[in-house]
Amino acid sequence: MSHWLVTQDNTQFTVEDLDELVKLAATGKLGSGDMVQPPGATDWIYASEIPEISRLLGDGGDTLEEDTDDLEWRRRGFGGFAAMGTAAAAMLLLGVLVVGTLTAVFFYGRMPTGAESLIGEDGLSYSQMLVTEKGAPVYQKPNAQSATLANLPKDQVLDLLAKRGDFYKVRTAADDVGWIAIDHVLPMYLLGGGVVMSEYDPLYNPDRYIVVRNATWLQIDQENTQLTVFRFLLENNSRYPMTDLVLLATIKDSRGNELEKVEIPVEGIIPASDVTMVGTLAEEGDEPELESDRSLTEYTFYQLAAVDPDLQLHYSDGIEVEMRTVDFTEAEIDLLEVRAIPTDAG
Repeated sequence: MSHWLVTQDNTQFTVEDLDELVKLAATGKLGSGDMVQPPGATDWIYASEIPEISRLLGDGGDTLEEDTDDLEWRRRGFGGFAAMGTAAAAMLLLGVLVVGTLTAVFFYGRMPTGAESLIGEDGLSYSQMLVTEKGAPVYQKPNAQSATLANLPKDQVLDLLAKRGDFYKVRTAADDVGWIAIDHVLPMYLLGGGVVMSEYDPLYNPDRYIVVRNATWLQIDQENTQLTVFRFLLENNSRYPMTDLVLLATIKDSRGNELEKVEIPVEGIIPASDVTMVGTLAEEGDEPELESDRSLTEYTFYQLAAVDPDLQLHYSDGIEVEMRTVDFTEAEIDLLEVRAIPTDAG
């Protein structure tokens, strides 16, 4: 079984799992300057850089708003060397400086692809996670009432696929794809320091970086009063393209009472650091009963239309949504699910 390693003063010992680390911190037996090595890794980090522990130590951990120079100063942890011998402190400081410099050069020069590894060929990448709860359930859908696909052991490595609310979509070691609660995993990017965190946060929290703007709605078909057209912009405030969108249309009556919710999958890409509208591409064929309109980002539609200009004849602004409720006075569009696409910086 994988273990965590702890270096404290001039001694080193193993810890079974994250829960035991938390207990050590809570009882004062683990300090913020102590060095910790996660399972499967060869790099060492400070105990204060592990979110579950930093809260107990009162350090608060690194945040994206902190100054980069201050982050590097804290990561070098000069205060943590006070209890060590001079020779040991010098060697450890030299190692941290070398690793920190190489890491900064690498991550400033290249955007993550999901293949970067902490320890080499078979190591953990920053786009992976460790399970922190024994028997953590993986659900078929992103809610705890859904069917359970698997119960995972602690320290199993998971691949991140998407985020929806308080759940991550993941792939397990057995190739099962499902949803796990975000408080049952430890994302590796949180252990990488300020530079890594700023690069990888949109992968783990893509919903924080997509904003729905200028949303309007209109019922334009007198023969079908249930057909509602939503028009809006999607703004991407990250350096990653976004895809696999699911939007949520909510309608209310004049008193603000919720009448109906409809989930709307949207195909296509929201380009990095850009905006795009969303439209409807009408599918036409010889069998009308098999036809289905596609909700598509304008950015992706123009890419398709460059190959097939005739598509322009079948594309319209806005998303057409068939609502069951007829008499409503308020409507809104919210983001429900999205995935960031790792890319090279070029």
